[in-house]
Amino acid sequence: NKLAPREMQVMVRIAHGEGTQQIADSLCISPKTVSTYRTRLFEKLDVSNDVELTLFAIRHQVIDPP
Repeated sequence: NKLAPREMQVMVRIAHGEGTQQIADSLCISPKTVSTYRTRLFEKLDVSNDVELTLFAIRHQVIDPP
């Protein structure tokens, strides 16, 4: 199940530790939309929280490890 470009942007920002409001502001979308993307990412990637999402992003080389 491939991620949409916007889902990818949200995942990268979550993985870098940005908060919902910060992500919403930088992408010019509402915090509710960010939450919807987060829920969709959790379902698509079979993760249950931001930490697991970040580990997924590192494992799949979406972001570099800290």
